[in-house]
Amino acid sequence: MSTLLHISDCHLFGDTTRQGYGAINPYQSLKQILVEAFEHRANISSIIVTGDISGDDSLASYQHFTALMEDYAKAPVYVIAGNHDNNLHFDTLSAHHLVAGAPVELGDWQIHGLDTRFEGARGQVDIHELKVIGKQVSEHSHRHHLLAMHHHASPSKSWMDKHDLANAGEFLNWVEEGIPLAAIIHGHVHSPLRYTLGTNNKVPVMGCPASCWQWEMAPEFALSDEQPGYQLIRLHDDGTLTCDIKRIKTI
Repeated sequence: MSTLLHISDCHLFGDTTRQGYGAINPYQSLKQILVEAFEHRANISSIIVTGDISGDDSLASYQHFTALMEDYAKAPVYVIAGNHDNNLHFDTLSAHHLVAGAPVELGDWQIHGLDTRFEGARGQVDIHELKVIGKQVSEHSHRHHLLAMHHHASPSKSWMDKHDLANAGEFLNWVEEGIPLAAIIHGHVHSPLRYTLGTNNKVPVMGCPASCWQWEMAPEFALSDEQPGYQLIRLHDDGTLTCDIKRIKTI
């Protein structure tokens, strides 16, 4: 069994003392997540960060991310881009990018990354990347496969749906073709959504809490009073997985 630490939506600022929504300091909350996760769970195999690392497009925000990971992460770190990472500074993390066609290998599992950056806060899947991932999965059909992306793949029935995937239907069609994914994980909505994608080929999908402020899944913009969080995903040798939501203590 392998254990993934799934973190998302860090929204770090160049100023490490700056607070964001809910008077939460995203630098301090990410630091606390890393400290707590590794303090109690030393068997973490890898860390997957599903986008929105920066909150202000600054070079310093990515430098802070790198420093936190070097100081507190005790496992390899892989990142995919979020809509807030649509800048040149994200490339400073190129050594950690999880890209289509080059999955992370953990035992009998492969973890695939899909870049959904598009326009503003909306996302879009790249059909070429889907083909590349599909080919990789087909050529390694004896393995188990997990897909990581930033945007949510189905409506959340909240105000965040105006920041959805512009071509969600094409992504759904790709899933329905029968690609054998054990699960899909994502960030973006700052909430641990749980749903199933597809009808003929049902794939469980698990959204991740943000490592900073949380969104309320309501029709109009609203903050949740829940604490920053993360997910622990246990990849079992038989191809099943379990996912636990964790929240940090009050910061």
